[in-house]
Amino acid sequence: MDTLLHNPLADMYGSDFLLVYGFVIAVTVGTCWQLVQDPTKNQPVPLISDELDPYKIAYLRSQATGVAHVALFDLLVQDYLQVSEQSISQSPEHPDTSHLQPIERQVFDRLSSTSTAETSIWLASQNVQSFCNVYEEKLQNEQLLYDSKWHEWNIKVGLIGATIIFSLGGYKLLIALGKGRYNVGFLIAMGVISIILLLWLVGRRSHLSHLGQRYLQQLQETFAQLKSKAKYSSPSIFDYNLLVALFGVEALAGTNYDSYHKAFFPPTYSRTSSSYRSSSGSSCSSSSCSSFGGSSCGGGSSCGGGCGGGGCGGCGG
Repeated sequence: MDTLLHNPLADMYGSDFLLVYGFVIAVTVGTCWQLVQDPTKNQPVPLISDELDPYKIAYLRSQATGVAHVALFDLLVQDYLQVSEQSISQSPEHPDTSHLQPIERQVFDRLSSTSTAETSIWLASQNVQSFCNVYEEKLQNEQLLYDSKWHEWNIKVGLIGATIIFSLGGYKLLIALGKGRYNVGFLIAMGVISIILLLWLVGRRSHLSHLGQRYLQQLQETFAQLKSKAKYSSPSIFDYNLLVALFGVEALAGTNYDSYHKAFFPPTYSRTSSSYRSSSGSSCSSSSCSSFGGSSCGGGSSCGGGCGGGGCGGCGG
């Protein structure tokens, strides 16, 4: 017991211990960061296949929501669905559904009644889940998604590191309190902040592996021209689907299918700017020729620039 109360760490001055504690924290956090697992960091990026699947790419980028967006948009392009402001519904005279792929047919059948854009994407996301499981398995095999086993390992590493930091800091805290020293605020702050930082570092992750992130970036760079192609020409249905899969609904802004984009991102207007334009318009229309006999113009006062030097036609002579 005496050894626990009297040893180099227990008897160390507070300022000296904080230096040692800071060093231990830095080494622990650095070591844990190095042990965080993603074996794809140094793997070469795979070549882009000649037979790309927009649904698979959509899952890579945005998971089930991305797949649902591609399915809805594909049905819209083929005239199976229609958009009216923020609502999506089946087209009254849609083509024969026997030509649809299974994923599209399932989404189409689910949207039997008019729904808001948000509800439609939620319904579609639920109905494409079985297809998403297949895409997830393929992408996992290609190591483009972050494996749950890696994440579990990272959490264990973080907990071990947090235990080291907590144990050392907690030990010194109890010794200090036992000796009647209560100026331990900085010690507590160092321990709490470092543990939170450590767990955040090992716990944060994308659903993509490092390889998946680089592969997706390569795809987006390779097909970046689809954005301008959609605005200034008429891409194929496949190109449209690939555009949505790679860049999301936002890429449809300003294209022939801008209505689909606005269904999910409705335009907003500034009340201040509208009010300003309204007040400016009324003051100018009421009349500006105050220097040429304001009473005949309706009692306005400003907009002198609109009267010019030669007077205003319509003000009367």
